[in-house]
Amino acid sequence: DQGTSVVFSTTQQITNLTTENYIGIAAEAISNSATGKINIIGGVNTGQTGLTTAQTYYVQGNGTLATSAGSPSVVAGTSISNTKILIR
Repeated sequence: DQGTSVVFSTTQQITNLTTENYIGIAAEAISNSATGKINIIGGVNTGQTGLTTAQTYYVQGNGTLATSAGSPSVVAGTSISNTKILIR
């Protein structure tokens, strides 16, 4: 009655996100190996949905935004409407 098991999890996020390499948010959807525009710090990104106005948002390890800090804690910006975020 002995056995060996291996646990594999696909939910773990692997990211290279740091406070030093965050420069902004893509202005539109950009597919892999394509080029596109980035809204940089000080700019306004208008491609969001469901934001709460005047709330600070943080970049999560998987690239999404949330109102609670992830690890590492990287501030994306402050929402100025439900679809716009001021990048900081």
